[in-house]
Amino acid sequence: MMRKRWIILGACLLIGLALFFVHQRFNSAVPRFHDSPRMTADSERRSTRWYRKSAFTRLRGVALVVHGLNMKPDRMEFLIKWLNHAGIEALNLSLHGHGENYFQSEERNCEEARLDSFRTVTYRLWSDEVYVAYQKAKQRARQKGVPLFLVGYSLGGLLGCELQVSMPDVFFDRMALFSPALRITLKPYLLKVLMPFPDLVLDSLSPEAYRANAGTPMAGYKALFEALTLFEENRNDKLNVPTVVFLDREDEFISYDDLAQMIATGHLDRWRIVDVQKDPPEAALYAHHLMIDETAVGRIMWSKMQAVLLSHLVGDGTLGSRLRGR
Repeated sequence: MMRKRWIILGACLLIGLALFFVHQRFNSAVPRFHDSPRMTADSERRSTRWYRKSAFTRLRGVALVVHGLNMKPDRMEFLIKWLNHAGIEALNLSLHGHGENYFQSEERNCEEARLDSFRTVTYRLWSDEVYVAYQKAKQRARQKGVPLFLVGYSLGGLLGCELQVSMPDVFFDRMALFSPALRITLKPYLLKVLMPFPDLVLDSLSPEAYRANAGTPMAGYKALFEALTLFEENRNDKLNVPTVVFLDREDEFISYDDLAQMIATGHLDRWRIVDVQKDPPEAALYAHHLMIDETAVGRIMWSKMQAVLLSHLVGDGTLGSRLRGR
């Protein structure tokens, strides 16, 4: 068993080196940023967008919404629409290298400029962006006297939870996490052999309609792994707030069993996992990890998820059925 593991790791290292030399061969002319970007006033302006509740609905809460790795932030709008109908205002965060949050360039088109920015990301930059967005959402929630929620998908769920356990002044009243990257499978860990090459971009397997860039730089994976390490090191009782986790048992990147064990051994008795089973045949075309809209999971499953989500956040079990009639 040990010998097989070393063989696998050796093969991954050789593949990584080959990919690096191919990358150098075809991308040597691409300009690089030599310093890690810092959050500026312009990047802050580009990173957040408010979505207000429906005009004739009572305000029930404010949600900070954070997308996944190399995912279009706008894809969270399908989920945000239901939050707004339920009386929840949402602040949608675009992490650096996603959406409109990237360094503009006169020499390169927006796709190339966004990917160049993505190559420069760090955990600290993303964490700062989440923290600044949190402060905005917190201020709004305090002004209106309503609860503050975290709604995060994959990387977004990890960054929000890591902020909750690491920062003394950060506290979410409730959390809704979709495939949160809190416990990952062996497959993503194999990418660690490529960490010496943060500029290397791996082609994305996500559907084009969902991905923010054609590929994901190793810098993005490195930031994710660092966030995961810090989350585990700082995990504490602050994490035990009412939380619903939407997760597919066949998720390619998140370990269902390991996450369930973390909940049990970590005494997270206010957490619960909702099994997501995609409706065939359309949803079968998408990865089990992808589950942030009806297209990805199917109409019936999405309807069930909406009902659970809204009941969890606003405590009204009849709300989901009323909204489905809109």
